[in-house]
Amino acid sequence: MRSALLLTVLCAAVFASDFTTFIGDVSSYRVARVAADSAGNTYIAGTRNPGDISEVFVVKLDLTGKIVLFTVLNGKGNDVANDMAIDSAGNIYVAGSTSSPEFPLHNALQSTPGPGFITKLSPDASQLLFSTYFPAPISALAVDVDGNVYVTGTTEEPSFPTTAGLPAGPVGGILYIAAAFLTKISADGSRIVYSTRLSGDAKSCGSGSSCFESSRGASGVAVAVDPAGNAYVTGNTDITNLPSTPGAFLPGGPGPFVAKVNAAGNALVYLTYLSNTNLIFYPHSTPASTATALAVDAAGNAYLAGSTFDSQFPATPGAWQTTFDGPAPVYPYITLPPTDAFVAKINPTGAALVWATYLGGKAADVPNSIALDPSGNIWLTGVTASPDFPNAQGWSNGSDFVTALNPAGSGLTYSARYPDDAASQSVAVDPSGVLHLAGPTGIVSTVSPKQPPLPRVFGIANAAYGPVSGRVVFGEVISIYGPHIGPSIPATFTPDSQGFLPTLLGGVQVYMNGVAAPLLYVSDSQINAVVPVGGYPDSPYVQIASNGATGPEFPVTIVATQPQIFQEPSAFAAAVNQDGSVNSATHPAKAGSIVSIWATGVPLPTYPYLFNQLTTTALNLACCQVGVSFSAVNFANGVPAGTTYSGTTPATVTYSGYSPGIVGAVVQINFQVPALPAGTSVMGVNLLAGGQYSTSLVLVYVTP
Repeated sequence: MRSALLLTVLCAAVFASDFTTFIGDVSSYRVARVAADSAGNTYIAGTRNPGDISEVFVVKLDLTGKIVLFTVLNGKGNDVANDMAIDSAGNIYVAGSTSSPEFPLHNALQSTPGPGFITKLSPDASQLLFSTYFPAPISALAVDVDGNVYVTGTTEEPSFPTTAGLPAGPVGGILYIAAAFLTKISADGSRIVYSTRLSGDAKSCGSGSSCFESSRGASGVAVAVDPAGNAYVTGNTDITNLPSTPGAFLPGGPGPFVAKVNAAGNALVYLTYLSNTNLIFYPHSTPASTATALAVDAAGNAYLAGSTFDSQFPATPGAWQTTFDGPAPVYPYITLPPTDAFVAKINPTGAALVWATYLGGKAADVPNSIALDPSGNIWLTGVTASPDFPNAQGWSNGSDFVTALNPAGSGLTYSARYPDDAASQSVAVDPSGVLHLAGPTGIVSTVSPKQPPLPRVFGIANAAYGPVSGRVVFGEVISIYGPHIGPSIPATFTPDSQGFLPTLLGGVQVYMNGVAAPLLYVSDSQINAVVPVGGYPDSPYVQIASNGATGPEFPVTIVATQPQIFQEPSAFAAAVNQDGSVNSATHPAKAGSIVSIWATGVPLPTYPYLFNQLTTTALNLACCQVGVSFSAVNFANGVPAGTTYSGTTPATVTYSGYSPGIVGAVVQINFQVPALPAGTSVMGVNLLAGGQYSTSLVLVYVTP
C-alpha cells in the first residue's frame, strides 16, 4: 500500500512538471527546432525580427518552463536559424543562413561571409566554441557522440567541396542543376571530414517533351546520424538519376530520396528513392511525394516522414493506413489534391521497406517533425485540415497534430489535435518519454503522453483569427485554449443592466496579474475574454481559476495592436452586405456597394464606452483602413492553388468604430467594394490599424 502511494506521488510529481509557455515578446518569432537533454531541459532555436533585420535566438527552459538561458547571434544582415542540436556534454549547435558580413566568428573554418553558418556554443552559451560561415545555406544539422557535425542543404556552386569515395554530382551549368549536399565537420570545427554533392542531369517532362531549358535540382531537408557514426540524409528532387546504389529499394526517381554514408565517409551504403510517381503537365513536372523529416534508430533503420497525394505510394500490408484518403489528381495538374502524411521505415541496407503507412484524412495533412522515443514509438507533429484526423487523446479540434505510431507501424499509440500553431513545428522526446513540443511562433510545451492532461493555458489567440501566441492588446477579445480549463457544459455571458460583461462565468475567472478579465464564453477547452485595461508589471501573465482551483501562470506580452477580422473557418469574412444579407456565394456584394466586417485587436479609446460593455450607439472612431485585392479567376468554392492577394489597394472606408449591440472591444468597419474586372467572384480584404496589417487575409464574395 505504501509503495503504491509512493509510486502515485512520484508519477504526479513528474506529470506536474509538464508546462506550456510563450517564449516570445513584441518581436516576431519563428521557431526552427526544439530539443531536449537527458535531464529533461528544453532547448529552442529559431529566428526573431526585432526590426527590419532578423537574428538567431537560442533559449533553454528548465523542467518548470522557466527561461534559464537566452542568447542571440546576429550581424547587420538577416540571420536565420534552420536547425539545432545538443550533444551529450550540453553544448549547443545551431545552423542556418546569413547575409551578415560581420556574423560572430570563432575558430572559423570559413571566414568569407555567408551564405550559411554553423555555431557551437558552450552549455551556458557564454562562449563560442566555434562559429563559422559555410559555403551554402544549411537546412538541417545533426551531431554524433563525438561532437562531429553533419549538415545538409542545397548548393549550385561548382566549388562546393567534395571528398574521395563520395559522389560529386554536377551543379550549375546550362541546365541550372542544384545538388543536395551532406558534409561532416570535425568536433572542433577546424576541418571538413567528408563532403558529397548528390545530383544528376536527367529530368522527365513527358513523352516527346524536352527538358533542356528546364532547371533541375535536389535539396537536402533533414540529416541524422546513428550510434555507429553512419550518416543519413533525406531530401527531394525532380532529377531521375541520382546516384542510387545497387540493390536499392527504388533506384529511379523523381521524388523523396534517402542516402546513407558509412562511418569512414568514403562510400555510400545506399541511396534510394522512396516513391517516384511524377505528374507531368508540360513544361512542369511535380513529384507526388515530399519528404520533410528524418530519424534513425540504433540498428540503422531510417524513418522518413513527409506528405503525398500518390495513390501508388508503397504502403505495406498491415500498416496503420494502407490507402490514400483523398481524391486522385485530375489532368491538367493545376490544382493538386490535398496530401496525406506518410511514414516509412527503411532497413539498414536501403534495400527494402520494413513498413510504410499513410496517415491522414480527407483534407491536407503535412508532418513537420519526427522523433523516436525510448520504446521505439515514432512521434510526428504537423498540421492537418482533415476533420477526420485521429484525435483519440485530443481535447482540441485545432489544426496542429501530435501522433505516435507503434514500432511496427501498425497502430497509433497516441494521436491528438492541438490549437493552431501550438505544437506543429517540432517534437523531441527525452529519456523519460516526455514530449517537448514547439509551435512555429513561440508556444513551447512538455507533455507526458501516458497521463491525462491537467488544466493549463496552451496559448492565447485573437478571437477573430485563431493561431495561438502569447501577445495581447488592451481591450482585445481573446480566445484562451487549454485542456479542462472550464466547465464541461459551455456557458455564454449575460450582460448586467448597464451592458457590462461578468468576470465570473460558469465557475471560471480569468486573471491578468490579479485583474479579473470580462468573460464572454467558457467551456472545457476554450475561454473567450476581453483583455482588461490596467497597469501591468514587466512580466504579465494569465491565470485561470475554476471552481476554487487556480492553474499555472502563462506569460503574455502586451502589444499596441494586432488587428484581425472575424472570419469563418473557410477564410471568408463574417460580412454583411449593404442590403442586410449575409455575404455568401449566393449573396455576393456588388461593386460600388458597402460591406460591413468586424474586427478586434484594434487600439481604441476607453471613452465613451468601455471594452467590457455593450455599446448602444454608433461612433465613428476612424480607427481602421482597408486594403483589397482580387483575381479575375472564376472561383467556385474557395481559392485555387497559386492565387495570391496583396491587400495593398486601398478601399474607401465609410465607417470604422463602435458596433451597437456588440461589446466595445469589437469594431465595425464599413467599406466600399471597388470596381471589379469581369469574372471576379472573390475579393481579398486586409485591415490596417495602429500601423499594423492583419496577418490573416480574409475573403469576401463579390460580383461586378
